[in-house]
Amino acid sequence: MSSVLKPKHYTHEEYFALEQAEDWRYEYIAGEVFAMAGGSESHALIGTNIIIDLGNALRGKPCRIYTADMKLYVREYDKFCYPDIQVLCEQGIRHRKYVENPLIVVEVLSDSTETYDRNKKFEHYRSIATLKYYVLVDQAYKHVELYEKESKDRWIVTYPKDQLVFQDLDIVLDIEEIYRQVDFENLDSNP
Repeated sequence: MSSVLKPKHYTHEEYFALEQAEDWRYEYIAGEVFAMAGGSESHALIGTNIIIDLGNALRGKPCRIYTADMKLYVREYDKFCYPDIQVLCEQGIRHRKYVENPLIVVEVLSDSTETYDRNKKFEHYRSIATLKYYVLVDQAYKHVELYEKESKDRWIVTYPKDQLVFQDLDIVLDIEEIYRQVDFENLDSNP
């Protein structure tokens, strides 16, 4: 997460107006607003690959998939954020500008957000009663972490090597497909 935009306490309406006026994405946490960092080619490819695979796997199921263009509201923390990918099913709540209660949240890790995604952001996401799966996908090498809710206070982590399985939805994603077209050898080269 980036630094605080301005030392001011924003209302929800002021936050929405700020994003509309500046055509930029900000994260909102209990009145504070933070500018969001940009992505990379690897980040974009991984996110796109997951969206495509989830879309195909969920076809015909009562779920919706959202990219990082849709805000998520985490009510317990009065937080608006932009997960890389989120899946809403029967318990999901849709509003015009944001959604609530996803079943799956996926974050593609980057150097600037990894610590936040693993710690504070995951703490916030765990407060969502409907969230069953939290997935962290590394963009620097093939490494996926699947956190699956076992009970309100217990999450089990696995490190799938071949397939990412969401048992409640009867979905299997191939790890190779998640990383399709990602060129790890040229990650640090500048154009």
